[in-house]
Amino acid sequence: MVFTGTEILFYLLGVLSCLFVVGLYKYHKQINFNALSWSLLGLGGFLFIFCLAWSVSSVLEGVPRAASMGLVVFGIPSILLLLFGRKVALKKK
Repeated sequence: MVFTGTEILFYLLGVLSCLFVVGLYKYHKQINFNALSWSLLGLGGFLFIFCLAWSVSSVLEGVPRAASMGLVVFGIPSILLLLFGRKVALKKK
């Protein structure tokens, strides 16, 4: 059985999603997030995983310009949302 790039991509995205949810839950146990922190961190994590999926699938399709634009358009806001969500969660503590 030979796996294509897309099948490996979806498998790794599932693993990454599970690791993100477990890490977010453990981080919540330490800090006890409020609703704003949950929403910012959840949206930032979703956008980051979407950014990776967009970029890798664009490279697999042979469109590297779309991959780089996906990293810029989706990656930078996701990192900003994750950092701002962490800052809000730590400010509350």
